[in-house]
Amino acid sequence: MSGTYKCITKFEGQQYAQNFDIEAYEPLIFHNAPKTQYLLEGSDSRIDCIARGDSEPIINWEKGVDKPIEIKSGEKYQLTPQGLIVKNVTVKDGGTYKCAASVIQTGEQADRFINVQVLTVPVIKNINAMPEATVGEGESLTLECIVEPMPEPEYIWRKIENNNENSSQILNETTNIIVFNNVSINDSGIYECIVQNKAGNATRKIEVTVLQMPKIIDFKNRTEVEGTNITIICNATGHPEPNITISAIKRDDYEDGEYVVIIPPDWQVEHTYQGSIVCEATNEMGSDVKEMYLEVLHKPYFNKLVKFEWGWTGKTVNLSCAHKSNPPAEIVWRYHGNDIRTEEQVEINKNLLEMLSSAKDHYLPIIIDKNFSYGIYECEAKNEIGAVTKTVTLKQGFVPPEITNASIIDLTATSVLFSIEEPKGLTGPDIVGFTAEYDKAENYNITNIHNNRTWGLERPFKLEKLKPNTKYQIKFAAQNAVGTGPWGETLEFITLKKSAPEPPVWDLDFVETSSACDQVIKWKIPEDNGEPIDMYTLRYCTVHNITYERICVEENVEKTTHLELRDLECNTTYSVELVAHNAIGNSTVASISFVTPVNTTEESESILPAGVIIGIAVVVVILCIVLLDLILYFWKKQGILATCCCKNNKKTKNTTLNSRDKKGLLRDNCESTDDSLKRPNKGHKEYEYNKTTGIITGKHSAV
Repeated sequence: MSGTYKCITKFEGQQYAQNFDIEAYEPLIFHNAPKTQYLLEGSDSRIDCIARGDSEPIINWEKGVDKPIEIKSGEKYQLTPQGLIVKNVTVKDGGTYKCAASVIQTGEQADRFINVQVLTVPVIKNINAMPEATVGEGESLTLECIVEPMPEPEYIWRKIENNNENSSQILNETTNIIVFNNVSINDSGIYECIVQNKAGNATRKIEVTVLQMPKIIDFKNRTEVEGTNITIICNATGHPEPNITISAIKRDDYEDGEYVVIIPPDWQVEHTYQGSIVCEATNEMGSDVKEMYLEVLHKPYFNKLVKFEWGWTGKTVNLSCAHKSNPPAEIVWRYHGNDIRTEEQVEINKNLLEMLSSAKDHYLPIIIDKNFSYGIYECEAKNEIGAVTKTVTLKQGFVPPEITNASIIDLTATSVLFSIEEPKGLTGPDIVGFTAEYDKAENYNITNIHNNRTWGLERPFKLEKLKPNTKYQIKFAAQNAVGTGPWGETLEFITLKKSAPEPPVWDLDFVETSSACDQVIKWKIPEDNGEPIDMYTLRYCTVHNITYERICVEENVEKTTHLELRDLECNTTYSVELVAHNAIGNSTVASISFVTPVNTTEESESILPAGVIIGIAVVVVILCIVLLDLILYFWKKQGILATCCCKNNKKTKNTTLNSRDKKGLLRDNCESTDDSLKRPNKGHKEYEYNKTTGIITGKHSAV
């Protein structure tokens, strides 16, 4: 656009022309001068500022806005056409810089304010895991990379695979926070936060542990042969790695018992473990339990080993061959006779085979007759795993022999108690009891029908309801499953004469009644010794351990064997005496003592809380003080109330008196505040005022 421009015009037929020389110049502008620039800490960095104009502009630098400081080239700064070089940058070099450009030829000026920030090498303070770096599967987890404040940081997250720095997975997160909404076991591992800017970068790692509930994934049913060594495998997942425990219930063939056994890794199979095998996987997150069924193939095992059985004519004996086996076993019975011909033994075995075909549940029923062959019977149980045999000796049983030792150990007017020893030389089942035949001695010459009594072994051998002062005859026989043995020798005894009753026997089952401390006591009817009991006399007394003072109550009781003791004291020892009475007299005393229970209801109702008791005590003390103060007030005008009331009255009277004594004649000389006005009074007043008449008199006045 620069050049010579000619302006031509015409006026009144005359042409006029004028030449103009025009010179154009470029405006002053900035190039490569961003308003925000960064310096690298610890290095020589440049602040870029390039200006262009019609001619080369002059560049000046200043730092600061309010109090700018002109910058010259030196140790700290170096001015270049491209900008300002700041040497050995520190944090203090940040701030606002002014790049001032001017063109002398045109006088044009331009300023560019540049915000300079110092870039420092990133510093990672910590990586926070919320809630924590160890979490359960399915929970949420947040990782936050905490970095010291700095401009324009860039974040990179990566997961290091298998603790190998060269094998990592870059995550898509570009902020300082990474969030896992549903943590899985695959999220376990080491995570690295990388923070970088133009000054450099920093890294920090954190290990994330994901806890996983145990889960058994492989625990299958098995079938094994007894005696083989096996390893039971139970595979489970979980983190941390679950602790595996394998247990089984072991059964006892002979005692019908069972108990839990921990199975070791290397284990020899036993048939008693057949059944459920339990695997339990546990870690700190919880546990998982799974069962599998172990089937054990084994030879037969007999449930119980019976060495012999008793038999007798008419008896049906079930010979047992009960056993356990897997797979099922076949049963064969054989007879091993004593001193019999081979033909007879073969015939017996043939009969056994026929009976076995109709037998159930491994039992062989044998009906014994007079021609039965006693001896040894053998059972064999056999399957593909093995075979076992057992023998049962079938013996002929007989009734018990004669009783040779029976004696009287207690005799009353109406009863007798015997001691009977079992007869020796028993060949047959055990004795189950005794039977007796007894009657009055005179009846044995009249009839063959007499009284009988049978006892089991666990009961006392006692006859009751006999006649007083009467001779009896009795004989005994023992009994077993075969039958009753022969009678022993006859025993004679004479009951005692009629007498007072035997002492009552206490029934120790005390029954509490509706009252807290009342008791019902019971007793059993004693033997009356020939005369009916018509009354009981009961006497009960309190027993005090300290004073030994006894308070007794006596009652007569008829036609009953219990009595309710009323109005007893709680937590008290009582002594009770009971006497039975008949027409002949009183029995000896039957004594017993008991302690009544504590009455917890009354105690709980009478006990107040400690706070309530203290409050009541404080109120009582305050009331006593107030009452005492009132008494002192009305009696001697003393006390707290009197002090308060009299103080107010005294103040009122003094005010009235001072208003009348305007000249201060009634004041003591010593009350003057001016030392010059004080007159010696030697401890007495110069003027006196009569409150009754209202007259003021001098010290020596005769008025």
